[in-house]
Amino acid sequence: MTAQSLVQKPSSSHQTKTQKRPTMQHPLFGIALHRWIRLVQHNRGVGRRYRGRALFITLVSMCTAPARVLCSFLYRRKITQTPLQHPPIFIIGHWRSGTTYLHELLSQDPQFGYLSLWQSLLPDSFLVLNPLKQFLARFLPAQRPMDGIKVAMDSPYEDEAALAVLYPWSFFHCLHFPQNAEEQYQKAIHFSGLAQEEKQQWKATYQTLLQTVTYASKGKRFLSKNPPNTARISTLLELFPQAYFIHIYRNPYKVYLSTQKMRRRVVEALGLQEANDEDLETQVVRNYVRLMQSYFEQKKNIDPKHLVEVQYEELTANPLEQIQRIYTAFHLPGLQEALPAMQRYLDQQAEYKTNVYSIDKQIIDQVKKNWEFTIDLWGYDPPS
Repeated sequence: MTAQSLVQKPSSSHQTKTQKRPTMQHPLFGIALHRWIRLVQHNRGVGRRYRGRALFITLVSMCTAPARVLCSFLYRRKITQTPLQHPPIFIIGHWRSGTTYLHELLSQDPQFGYLSLWQSLLPDSFLVLNPLKQFLARFLPAQRPMDGIKVAMDSPYEDEAALAVLYPWSFFHCLHFPQNAEEQYQKAIHFSGLAQEEKQQWKATYQTLLQTVTYASKGKRFLSKNPPNTARISTLLELFPQAYFIHIYRNPYKVYLSTQKMRRRVVEALGLQEANDEDLETQVVRNYVRLMQSYFEQKKNIDPKHLVEVQYEELTANPLEQIQRIYTAFHLPGLQEALPAMQRYLDQQAEYKTNVYSIDKQIIDQVKKNWEFTIDLWGYDPPS
């Protein structure tokens, strides 16, 4: 692969010459070099403005290669022999619907293991790189770009970040490579266009990821948070037939505004190509429809006793009441012991203010036109 094949000519986009040069840091720095090269090739190269990020990923990938080899040598057999003694719990729901809040609240219970931000960055080498955790934390921003939530290396994170490091098709790659977002979305979330062998590879990759985290957490029940899994229920049940699911949903009007904002901010912070505002907006509208329709079609495959649906507004108004409902429905032990830690988390979150959006009639009409099937189902009105 030549240097020219890694770089694209600038295209029309929301980027302008007056913007500051992008930062070099990037969460793909833990990717294996051969995966990184194929990823760039499959996604139409890297834009000229983002060569610094590509160089950063390449150099760190090369430096961490010995750790991946050593990790495989030391832990591969132990990981493959690690059983998932407890059925995992999957928190699902469209992006910006409250999945992070619910995940962090439930993760205060010590009975749960979860993928941390640190583990998501180096999913196939973190077991031997733990001594370098604090040093590598310097290469991360202090807050998430989409909502200002503080970033901590040991905090719960979404599975898709690790999958983006381990597998060529991921929703995160829609944001890294916005010019190939449609192919990434279809293959990563709906498995549309994937060969059977590729889908089996995804299943094996995800299975190993859960085993790795379970091994690291000494056998704790895995608590997952991953919005793309909202449309992968049938496949997840093939892997984990007794899995539990918590679906959280939120006012679609606010989801639309928050997702639009998130998409632009993340593409600016993590993108490796120029992006077009109109394309981003179209993707938000279309992907919501596809994701939620897939959820409604597949949720019938879940044992009703293994599914709880939570309204975001009720969760934020009465969080412990909703947590009690989840524990009761799933017959989970240990709530009383976990309540003090959960309350401390809630007290800390009291100072956090969610984003405030203005909404005009044009946006209301657009959301109503395209997402009416969830608006009517859940009985939401436009925000005032």
